[in-house]
Amino acid sequence: MKKRFLYTLVLGLLAGSAYAQTDVTIYGQVDTGIIKETGSDTRMGNNENSVIGFKGTEDLGSGTKAVFRLEQRFNGNDGTKYADNNALDKLQGSDGAEWQGAAYVGVASDGAGTVTLGRVNDIAIENYGAVDPFAYFSVGIAGSGVNLLYAEQIPNTIRYDSPEMAGLSISASYTLGKDTHPKGYYHSYGNDGFAVGLKYADGGLWMTANYDRLADSDKSWLWNVGIGYTYEGFTATAGYQGTVVKSAAADVLEIDSNSIRQKDWIIGLVYETGPHTVKFSYNRGDLESRGDYDGNMNKYALGYTYTMSKRTSLYAIAAYTDSDNDSVGSVYNTNGAERDSVTGVQFGINHKF
Repeated sequence: MKKRFLYTLVLGLLAGSAYAQTDVTIYGQVDTGIIKETGSDTRMGNNENSVIGFKGTEDLGSGTKAVFRLEQRFNGNDGTKYADNNALDKLQGSDGAEWQGAAYVGVASDGAGTVTLGRVNDIAIENYGAVDPFAYFSVGIAGSGVNLLYAEQIPNTIRYDSPEMAGLSISASYTLGKDTHPKGYYHSYGNDGFAVGLKYADGGLWMTANYDRLADSDKSWLWNVGIGYTYEGFTATAGYQGTVVKSAAADVLEIDSNSIRQKDWIIGLVYETGPHTVKFSYNRGDLESRGDYDGNMNKYALGYTYTMSKRTSLYAIAAYTDSDNDSVGSVYNTNGAERDSVTGVQFGINHKF
């Protein structure tokens, strides 16, 4: 009788443990190819970030669940940690953050939305990225993808995402500033940050509008609007992004000692048929400052992807960037070269798991 009771008790405990266990998914991708750009040697690099990630949920009952995500980005060609172009990390003195991807935990409700805390995706970058056929990656990256305030992930942040209502969803976030600079350096330098974003999707149409004030940036900010439409394999996109980088932030980012205004326009086109995808984008950039960073940029990018299987694809990309001067080029050239024109070509392989 005792053995039977103990056996039943153990089974009950195991069943309860299994029910409460978090559902964890391991995912990622490895991407490596060859890149050649004017002004730099041929090198190996990626089209999309190589990444390994862990995400999970735990059912808390009543339509509520706990959620988490941890992402580590790395260079597939040599295995080193990926050093992202993250303005907020630089402003807060944590450019070498171990988790270059997302690292957050939160609670999601079917009816009320999702709240996450930690290193989350920046709303303005996430929503607006859909206008770029190259998704902020590769030598074809849009001008907004090398924005002076670009920060794909932002730390020390609480973020809210609403459920979708009639195609419309709202996101908002608040970031705590670290104020790591000496008092009196700039009286408003250590500001907190916040962002708000709207998305609308109905059939093949989608639209977005976003505003983002970056933390610890002397209240520097950006805003953007984008639109896209998909019909019978064609997707056309267009967008505009405006940015103001205050002089304190520009100085710490080692761009200039003056405030800078950055304006970027993009028109994109993607065509998909079977395993073939063709991409094209035209970008126009404009920098305004009281220093060297004054002038325009025009960029043309063309790409092709062949999908070999559900998880593996080959890609080839070519881009030409023409700037008014070397200083403007150093901002928009993907290799950082101080040149007024750069041609880049890239090809490689991507495998998702």
